[in-house]
Amino acid sequence: MSANISPWIINRRQDLTWFSGSALFGYALIALAIAFGGLPGKLAVGIGFAIDNPHVYSTTIRTVFDNKERARIRWLWLGILPLCVFGPIVTLLLGFASFFLFIAAWSQYHINKQHVGFVMIYKRKARERTDFKLDKAFTLTSLLLPFAYYLSAALVGSALFLLFFIPAVVIFLLYGWYQSRKSEINWPKLTLLVAFIPLQWLAWSFAAVDPKSPTRLLAAAVAVNIGHSFQYLRLMWFHNRNRYHDRPGLLGIVSRKWIYFLGFAVLLALPNYLAARAHDELISAAMLGFLMFHFVLDARIWRIRGDVELANALRL
Repeated sequence: MSANISPWIINRRQDLTWFSGSALFGYALIALAIAFGGLPGKLAVGIGFAIDNPHVYSTTIRTVFDNKERARIRWLWLGILPLCVFGPIVTLLLGFASFFLFIAAWSQYHINKQHVGFVMIYKRKARERTDFKLDKAFTLTSLLLPFAYYLSAALVGSALFLLFFIPAVVIFLLYGWYQSRKSEINWPKLTLLVAFIPLQWLAWSFAAVDPKSPTRLLAAAVAVNIGHSFQYLRLMWFHNRNRYHDRPGLLGIVSRKWIYFLGFAVLLALPNYLAARAHDELISAAMLGFLMFHFVLDARIWRIRGDVELANALRL
């Protein structure tokens, strides 16, 4: 790798703080949940309002206020209403707990795909030309196995822990050994994986102790999501500032300073927070339709291949 090419997305300090170091918030929440048997309700709501919901609705800044991005999405906008109706229907038929488990599963896949995305960006920054399939498979498998263990505990009990954990450790060690033999080690990529893979095991093992407990499920979901939310907000701000800071109008204004960006994301998320205060399962299920739409939308807007503007905004 050329000496003048940085292996980091933003820079070393920013990446270690927001992209890898954000996992520390998850570890802190799991430690708190272990100490008290779950997370205090007000803390979970506060995290949702201050961090999780703004990360979801920050996508709107790019997909609604950028005319070109809005036009690219086109027919996907038609999916909002069906997704908002889907939740209440499932809640009426199977109960809100079943619908929340579905959301947790989809959210887990979405979070893990974001980690894969970071791994691919770090490979591109480091000019790694090989092992794309290996890195994708390792990252997804290592991050999904803990959740698969939790689901198995919900279905047949937690006695199967070693059947999931031992292969995961072997895969992790073999992968680390293989990476260490390369002429140049991609430290940003490996730091990200070392930060988040053990977190997944801690969180979902905590939930698997009593897989029918909504308190434990919520604690695990919040713990694995908080780092993802910080990652997303920082990457979106990095992208928006590079791409839109000189644009006229609202899009340019909210892309010039991080406080404007974050404040606007919180403002966009405010209806979701107000709906949650109604303490109605059907309303909550309907509002989670916007979260599901975020999952769908997010899989579309971060495809770097063929998108020169996106690659330039991410300094690739």
